[in-house]
Amino acid sequence: MHHVNGKQIAVIGFGRSGFAAARLLTVHGAHVTILDDKTPEKLTTWIEKIQAFPQVKLVLGGIDPTMVINSDLVVVSPGVPVNHPVLMRAMEKGVKVIGEMELAYGYCNAPIAAITGTNGKTTTTTLLEAMINASGRKAIACGNIGKAFAETVFELTGEDVAVLEVSSFQLETIEEFRPNVAAILNVTPDHLDRHEDMQTYVETKGLIFKNQKPGDALALNVSDKYTPIYTSLAKSDLYFFGFAEAIRGDKKLGCYIEKGAIELLGKTLVKADELQIPGPHNLENACAAALLASLSGVTNDVIAKTLREFKGVEHRLEPAGEVNGVRFVNDSKGTNVDSVVKALESYSRPIVLILGGKDKAGDFTRLAPLVKEKVTRIVAFGECKNKVVQQLSGSATVVEAGTLEEVVNGAFVASEKGGVVLFSPGCASFDMFKNYEDRGRQFKAMVQKLAAQKSKTEAKV
Repeated sequence: MHHVNGKQIAVIGFGRSGFAAARLLTVHGAHVTILDDKTPEKLTTWIEKIQAFPQVKLVLGGIDPTMVINSDLVVVSPGVPVNHPVLMRAMEKGVKVIGEMELAYGYCNAPIAAITGTNGKTTTTTLLEAMINASGRKAIACGNIGKAFAETVFELTGEDVAVLEVSSFQLETIEEFRPNVAAILNVTPDHLDRHEDMQTYVETKGLIFKNQKPGDALALNVSDKYTPIYTSLAKSDLYFFGFAEAIRGDKKLGCYIEKGAIELLGKTLVKADELQIPGPHNLENACAAALLASLSGVTNDVIAKTLREFKGVEHRLEPAGEVNGVRFVNDSKGTNVDSVVKALESYSRPIVLILGGKDKAGDFTRLAPLVKEKVTRIVAFGECKNKVVQQLSGSATVVEAGTLEEVVNGAFVASEKGGVVLFSPGCASFDMFKNYEDRGRQFKAMVQKLAAQKSKTEAKV
């Protein structure tokens, strides 16, 4: 725990995490200054919220290095890179820099289940939360989804469970963070616009078990390329999950898809086709959640019932409506190339794929084999639409669109009855939208608008 009473603390980044950190610090007697490069008009929501804590000082429209360097501690939000010049200067001067997740960890009385990976985090975290809550024990999903961890510590007791979705950005700034149970779902290229290279990204993901000890549990994907590396480094008790056919050597303790069923620690839970969430990747996610739930004390009956009833999460292969026999799917949470791969693998119908947004140094050529097999047309939009055209025009017809309405209408025109329009951008959303949630909701609104127009037209005929 970082003792903050009476200390001068700088919080860098004023958003969900920054506000939660400032609130937690203030409650524990710190003198807090929040600094952000953004100007006040872009932060109105958080300015209104922080008014409940008038003792917190706001410095917006620029980060004053002197104020940061003269602080006793700096708490940084995940969206601020650790190589930010001001943070680098502070660390050179000996000022400790931690993240909001690390801060919250010191004040959390509840056991922690933490989940990281390139893809599947939100689904697995939400599913695990549902399993624990269904057992009669309180769990709150937080961290990289929902509430910031620093906000939920006020709500959690020692009898509850903090279920954390953990990003590589949050792991960059940990010091003592130690989850009781943890999982690394998969690691594929992502955020290479922020991380130095793939090795750095892999190492950063591995920090989730850095402080674990024997008696803590770590679950790893038996199919993932980097699992052998993590296995060799971990000091915690190891468990595995995924497709049994990928096991090399003796079967290890864990949760597996085997002979069309999910088997947990040697006992059959459910048949794979009983799940409502589509795609082989979601079978892996289900296994990871089931394993962590079991390690957290949830019974097999509760786990199985939750698996059968779980319908997925918003913005992840979410049904967005049907227009004249064409199914629209909202996968706005698909912000990297590998997530698009998993989305494409989930459907056998002819697909019109919508790709684009703010580039994260992704390699769209990796999609080429699946695009040739499954995709009838690609609609490219956003900042990196030219890159999509350059890298995939040899695999399918690629057309460009401007507004989201043009994207949806163009995809519908190019679709076949019985087919799927898959909105899986494979990019960040910040070129045109507030975040991926805003992007996904606007997409669904455009689908509903299109459906209403078609219904009105047919009514006139």
